[in-house]
Amino acid sequence: MILQYLYKNWSQAGTLLAVYITLILVCMAPLISPFLFLVWLQFPLYLIHECEEHAIGHFKQFVNTNIFKVFDKDAPLTDKRVFWINILAVWFLLPASAVACQFISPGWGFIAVAFSLWNATTHIIAGLALRKYNPGLFVSLFLNYPVGLYALYVAHKNGYSFTAFWYALLLSIAIHAAIFASALDWYRAFKKGK
Repeated sequence: MILQYLYKNWSQAGTLLAVYITLILVCMAPLISPFLFLVWLQFPLYLIHECEEHAIGHFKQFVNTNIFKVFDKDAPLTDKRVFWINILAVWFLLPASAVACQFISPGWGFIAVAFSLWNATTHIIAGLALRKYNPGLFVSLFLNYPVGLYALYVAHKNGYSFTAFWYALLLSIAIHAAIFASALDWYRAFKKGK
């Protein structure tokens, strides 16, 4: 029962969490490097992005109806699948990238930055291809992209090697491709079970 509640309402909790994390980061800003601040900032900004996608925009229904042309079922994307994709790919990956950036090497921070930028890029491409708004597009354009690009500028200004960024971008593309491939598998399974 608790899991069912989480599957439906997790993105609303993320919005409040984003506010608290941002306040803590602002207080910690004088104590950490600007790049590390921007890497950590990727997580609360992504939580706001998820709110636009899932709490407000109903991304699951958008994909099911506009991509897979399924109008009468919560499939192939389900609340459970959307929850686990976001928990593993965002709630775990982005903070892990920031922690590694802080305690191992700044290059690890490029994972959070590249992931946010690539996801924002997919929303922009989808908007252009479908010629319509898709849930997550506004935050992608007005928060994820500007802050992500500024993080790259700060990294460049501080002389960080961009080799790690290119590896992080490849990892981000691979994660998104794996999610899309899984969605196609769920769609095929759904069509067979109809």
